[in-house]
Amino acid sequence: MTDADGGSVARMRVTNRGTDALELILEPYGSDHWLRPGETFVVVAYGFGDADPFGVEHEPAVVTVHLGGHGHVTDVRGDGIACAHGRPETCEETPV
Repeated sequence: MTDADGGSVARMRVTNRGTDALELILEPYGSDHWLRPGETFVVVAYGFGDADPFGVEHEPAVVTVHLGGHGHVTDVRGDGIACAHGRPETCEETPV
């Protein structure tokens, strides 16, 4: 796929098949996006050139996606998902 400027665009779906919230962290931004059980987000990457668009790490209750370029998170319709979306009230934002 290509974006409006003709560059490559890659999309990766992340679905929470568990019974608890799943934290999706997008690096290098450090943005957190929380998926409820059954919810699916799409990580969109662009500007990665010849690099891999995604690198993925999984820990209990956390998936970290490292971008090879730039990107953002959307829902399955393509609507943007903001940082802290769905963050449980018991979690605090980590100061940078």
